[in-house]
Amino acid sequence: MRSAKIIVFAVVLLLAAVFMFPLYVSLLMAMKSAKETFDSFYALPGSLNFANFAHAWETSKFPEAITNSLIVTVLSVALIIVVSALSGYAIARGGKPFYNLVYLLFLSGMMVPFQVTMLPLYKLGKSLHLLNSHWGIMLIYGGFGVQSGVLFYTGFVRGISREIEEAARIDGCSTPGIFARIILPLLKPVTATVLVLNALYIWNDFLLPLLYLQEKGYRTIPLQQYFFFGQYSSDLNLAFAYAVMGMIPIVAFFLFMQRFIIKGIAAGAIKG
Repeated sequence: MRSAKIIVFAVVLLLAAVFMFPLYVSLLMAMKSAKETFDSFYALPGSLNFANFAHAWETSKFPEAITNSLIVTVLSVALIIVVSALSGYAIARGGKPFYNLVYLLFLSGMMVPFQVTMLPLYKLGKSLHLLNSHWGIMLIYGGFGVQSGVLFYTGFVRGISREIEEAARIDGCSTPGIFARIILPLLKPVTATVLVLNALYIWNDFLLPLLYLQEKGYRTIPLQQYFFFGQYSSDLNLAFAYAVMGMIPIVAFFLFMQRFIIKGIAAGAIKG
C-alpha cells in the first residue's frame, strides 16, 4: 500500500514538472539578456533582469492590447453565459421533441472544427463589415462557446428538482421569475465552470484574432506578441516577457476560480 502511494506521488510529481516546464522556460527567457540566451538557452541568468518587461511594455502597446483582450473576453463570456443558461433551462424543462432536436443541434456544433469554418466566417465578417471590431469576434466566440455551455447548463438544470419550481408557480411566480429568482442562484457552480473554461480559451486564442483583428488598435495580447517575430529576426526575450505579463491576469483569475471548476463539471456533465 505504501509503495503504491509512493508510485502515485512520483507520477503526479513528474506530470507536474512536465506541465510547469513551459512556465519555467517563459520566466527564464523573460529574465535573460539576448547574449545569455545565445550562450545557453536553458541556463539560469546571471542576475534578474527586469529591463525586458519595461521594454516590452513600451514597444508593444501593452495597455492597449490588454484592454482589447479584456473587452473581447468579458463580452464574449457574458454572451455565452446568458445564451447558454436560457437555452439550457428551456431545453431541460421543455420535454418536447423540438427541444431535443435543438439540443442535438447545439451538440453537433461541437463536432465541427474551427478550421473548417474559419474561411466562411472570414468572408461573412468581411461582407457584414465586422472585421476589426470587438463585436464581430465576440459573436463568433459566443457562437462556438454556447455549444458546450448548453451541454453543461442542460445537464445541471435536469438535476434540479421540479418541485421547487412548481411550489413557486403555485405562489404566482411566472416562468421568467422562477428562472431569475430560483434557478439562476442555483446555477452558480456550472456558471463558474463555463466562465473559467471559456475565459481561458478566449484570452489565449491566437488564430481568430489573427483573422479578424488586423488593425493595430484592435490587437489582443497573443496577436500583439506575434509581431515580436519578424521575417529575418526575432526578439525571444521581449516576446517571453510580454507573454509572462499577459499570463498574470488570467492565471490569477484561474487560481481564484479553480475551486468551482471540478464541482461544476461534475454536476453539469453527469446529472441528467
